[in-house]
Amino acid sequence: MNLRILEYLFYCLAPVTSALFNDGDRHVDVSVDYFELAGSSGVPAMHAAVLPPDGKVVFLDKVENYTELLLPNKRYAYSSLYDPISHQSSPLSVTTNPFCCGGAFLPDGRLVTIGGNAPLLWLDPTVDDGFDAIRYIGSNSSTYNWIEPGNKLGSKRWYASAQTLSNGDVFVAAGSLNGLNPGNYSNNNPTYEILGSDRVSKGKSIPMEILVETQPY
Repeated sequence: MNLRILEYLFYCLAPVTSALFNDGDRHVDVSVDYFELAGSSGVPAMHAAVLPPDGKVVFLDKVENYTELLLPNKRYAYSSLYDPISHQSSPLSVTTNPFCCGGAFLPDGRLVTIGGNAPLLWLDPTVDDGFDAIRYIGSNSSTYNWIEPGNKLGSKRWYASAQTLSNGDVFVAAGSLNGLNPGNYSNNNPTYEILGSDRVSKGKSIPMEILVETQPY
């Protein structure tokens, strides 16, 4: 796609997206193409997802040495919930490092994130190892919090992928075992595992030929 086509698409679509995202409380002149600052996520937006049923947005970061939002314990928040109506963000707590985790939506509308990275205890001793973590957020209520029940993946995964299957199970694949050089194949995890309907790993990490053959990519 050349630059001229991209430029054409921008000028065609920008007024449409401006109209779609007008929240009703402010006038948007769709004859002018622009972005408007409506609010702040409060944390760096490594991941973002729109949660049903009310369209609030969850942002997820990694362990940092600074974010705008503080938790009740006065430590920095690494996740937040953004309300697109009030444009306010509230801090959310995580107990495992979600750095570059994978994620998928479950049939009941909850978001599950899997894997992550090692703890950075010198920055925050309250956040544990996330390599094999499983986290959930979302409900039919008006309150949202990350839930980490303690059930773990069958193996460690950083930069994992996740996909919900037609039967409600979650397919989890790939990732790094330790976050080290992927050119050293012993650091990689070219396998898959399945999270059952109880959201517990079925325990077996099964090699995937395509991942083995295409390492380190």
